[in-house]
Amino acid sequence: MNKKRDISTGKAVITGIVSGALLVLAAALVITALRHGGAKEEASANNGNAEPNIRAEEAAVTAAPTSTPTETPRQIGGRGSWQPIPESVVSEITGTSYPSDGSAVISLDELAYLTIPYRDFSGGTQTGEMIVARDLADEVLDIFAELYEIGYPIERMRLVDKYGGSDFASIEENNTSAFNYRMSTDGGTSLSKHALGRAIDINPQINPYVNSSGTGSHENAAEYWSRDIGSWSDETAKRAYIGPGTDIYRIFVEEHGWEWGGSWAGYRDYQHFQKFN
Repeated sequence: MNKKRDISTGKAVITGIVSGALLVLAAALVITALRHGGAKEEASANNGNAEPNIRAEEAAVTAAPTSTPTETPRQIGGRGSWQPIPESVVSEITGTSYPSDGSAVISLDELAYLTIPYRDFSGGTQTGEMIVARDLADEVLDIFAELYEIGYPIERMRLVDKYGGSDFASIEENNTSAFNYRMSTDGGTSLSKHALGRAIDINPQINPYVNSSGTGSHENAAEYWSRDIGSWSDETAKRAYIGPGTDIYRIFVEEHGWEWGGSWAGYRDYQHFQKFN
């Protein structure tokens, strides 16, 4: 046996092993250095702390909603909704538009409180409120959804209680309203259909009550006593006009069978729509 050759061979093997180990170690050091450098860059971006990005990502995943939010989005148009009159509204109307002495022939349970989207005189969307007979609630919502769709303008829509229950004060501000427990304006002794929640006055300044002499009781509506809209100065008022051939007349009278006060003999109540059944 040649011991020198064996020794040389052994040395070569050992040398190869050592060289390979050194190469592996060097590679590991390079990888470690690269990783260390990347961590420094992340730390620099996070004010010297390399962990916040990871924790923030974990927190974001944890905080992510796992179901649809239950909050109802604010309705901005279309069909409104109705409900039994809320207690807060009962308190507001009792002693104002609704008698507090028990004399009313209609109960609060027979009425409904409506919230209604409408187009204001600037073209924007507002949400108004109204009280009507409960059996008419869905039909009224359908009607006003159609009015919203065609862009019919309504200046304001508030309960008459905001005016102390005064029909006169409500009309002065061109307020669209419905329920008000009062007598008829025809001079008789009968209850108005408003007292039963079965009548609605729409833009009452622009569509005024006019007596047989052709005049009304509201001086700020004098321009509109004449139903010749060509003589009117305001373009929005012209679009709010109610008369045969208009879309609002068609929707109320022809589609839904309401009666219009503008067709009455003797006096004309151009703002007024009512329905008995």
